[in-house]
Amino acid sequence: MLSVRSAGIRPHLRVGMTTPTLERWPDLVLVNGPSSAGKTTLCRALQAAIPSPYLVAGFDDFILMSTPRYYRGADTGRQAEHDAFTALGVEMVTTSAPGTPPAVVARFGPVFRRLVQSMAPAVRALVDGGNPVIFDHVLHDRAMYESFCRSTAGLDVFAIGVTCPLGILEARERARGDRVVGRARGLADIVHTFCEYDVTVDTGAMGTEACVAIILEALAARAHGK
Repeated sequence: MLSVRSAGIRPHLRVGMTTPTLERWPDLVLVNGPSSAGKTTLCRALQAAIPSPYLVAGFDDFILMSTPRYYRGADTGRQAEHDAFTALGVEMVTTSAPGTPPAVVARFGPVFRRLVQSMAPAVRALVDGGNPVIFDHVLHDRAMYESFCRSTAGLDVFAIGVTCPLGILEARERARGDRVVGRARGLADIVHTFCEYDVTVDTGAMGTEACVAIILEALAARAHGK
């Protein structure tokens, strides 16, 4: 298994502060987890808690750069139509058996495959320009993971896994209405199969503030080499 555990110079911590003051923060913070796990809220809260000027770049930010015809219906509770454009972009495919809870996976066509494979290189360009980044990501498959590893080689990466019980994910999914129902179930068994993490947080068991506190504690512990 490839690993996204960080490499390079480790920061030093001044002890006794709620938010650690590090001589060097990671170049990149990866936040990976399934749809509806609360990653975006967590990323923004983490960004606000860290004094270093992190940008937040997310999977959805890149998707929304494309024209909606390529993901028509994928931002609703059910993608009712497939056409020549969604075939090039993304189509939601049900993988569950009839009569069982829906599980849906994303099938990327060539337009969106190019897009998802360009996400990590684009984030690397931001980092190379002097901008630390919190990357709000969803690793759908090994190709995306390997693209991430190639693109971040040589960077100091801190990897966060975001988990949440499936029942809570599905309730959030139904409530928000901008995700195809079944995406959470379709991703839950896939998204965490590729990489190792420096810390994992459960957004179903803890609020955002508690998750941020755990992440900051893990950053401090890593600074001490624990």
